[in-house]
Amino acid sequence: MANKARLIRRELKLDTYDIEFCRKEIVERHPTAWLIEVNGFIVDARAMPPPVQAEARRRGLIPDLPATVSAAG
Repeated sequence: MANKARLIRRELKLDTYDIEFCRKEIVERHPTAWLIEVNGFIVDARAMPPPVQAEARRRGLIPDLPATVSAAG
């Protein structure tokens, strides 16, 4: 069964950390979905001001979820 799962992941080019197929609840807690680079520093986009978050969403850098998601802590 593990071999079949590996074959499916390889054929569909799925990654372990691919957020495209995650449920909303999982994406909210995803370890890398919210990381963006700002002036050479990696930051959690949820901790950035709303205009920066909006631009990151527009560029497709972070998931497009409601603004009620708070910073991980």
